[in-house]
Amino acid sequence: MKKFFIIAGEASGDLLGAKLIKELKAQHPDSSFVGVGGALMKAEGLRSIFAMEELSVMGFLEVLPHIPQLLKRIKQTAEAIKSEKSDVVITIDSPDFCFRVMKKLRDFKEVKKVHLIAPSVWAYRQGRAKKIAKLYDLLLAILPFEPPYFEKHGLKTVFIGSPIVENAPDFAQKNHIRNEFRQSFNIDEVAPIVVVTPGSRSGEVKRIFPEFIEALNLLAAEKPNLKVFIPLIDKTRDLVVEMSSALKAQYFLIEAKDKSAALFAADFALAKSGTNTIEMSLYRLPMIVAYKINCITHFIVKRMVKIKFANLINLISNREIIVEMLQKKCRADLLFSELKKLIDDKSLAQKQIIDSQVALKMMGLGSVENASCKAAKEILKISKNV
Repeated sequence: MKKFFIIAGEASGDLLGAKLIKELKAQHPDSSFVGVGGALMKAEGLRSIFAMEELSVMGFLEVLPHIPQLLKRIKQTAEAIKSEKSDVVITIDSPDFCFRVMKKLRDFKEVKKVHLIAPSVWAYRQGRAKKIAKLYDLLLAILPFEPPYFEKHGLKTVFIGSPIVENAPDFAQKNHIRNEFRQSFNIDEVAPIVVVTPGSRSGEVKRIFPEFIEALNLLAAEKPNLKVFIPLIDKTRDLVVEMSSALKAQYFLIEAKDKSAALFAADFALAKSGTNTIEMSLYRLPMIVAYKINCITHFIVKRMVKIKFANLINLISNREIIVEMLQKKCRADLLFSELKKLIDDKSLAQKQIIDSQVALKMMGLGSVENASCKAAKEILKISKNV
């Protein structure tokens, strides 16, 4: 039997971890899984040593009150890796937590160490690549240009593509699903539907969602038949439900099981910057991306980051395919203006869809072997040397 210790620190990592566990089981059925994960990873058989949600903290100031508990969890996780006697430890994104755990295991050679999703050293602090190379035996990269940054420091780095593009939907079913879903909510075909993602953390929701709500209220004044879909996630459910009542457009709170159908039924999106925007691009949903963080955190980040774009589609394409409304631009009147422009100009929306598909193919969309399959193969290869 092979034993894998897998760590994910937030919702996107939980999704990637679940895909990876499923693929590892398919390629090596005699496997067991322990670590830190959320509902999706646990559903695939992971035994989580504590709730993953404890690690979902973002921003320099936001993390300060949580430092004592995080330090406790770092120590607990490192000790658990040693005591569980796993063959391979796999960390998924969440570098602030994962790398601190791995530093405590630097001299622990009994386990192979793998990290999924290469840190963005091409964006800031390239010197991190050398430090990371000392912590791991294998790095799995989701962007094609990443391996050289780490290979020059002796760390084996393999481009696998993005596991997120594995979720590409079946468009042969789109019209049927779209019509059925609209009918279930009594929405006619000509009514524009905007999907809104307020954020996966309460801090994000409190900063961003009020701007989204006001922008949609401005839009509803011009388009009275506007409908709004809001996918819910457990962590921010109560907050989103409460804040949504300020919407003047008719809105529908969408459960996770209905999210895919909702994305097919929708026409546009107003999205929080993050992994969710890749998912929406896979559904060929034209969107505006927005985000803002604490002003002091932004002051620090702005001086560290050396890239022009926040959205991955834009980053890979090296141009703004999807409009980004960040920080001061994440303002209701500006969001309304850009969203209305996208809704009113069909050619603009179609161009975004076409250009986004090119970027998604660069991330592995349409590949014969998906990213999770490639990742599992590489992990199993390295586990043979334990």
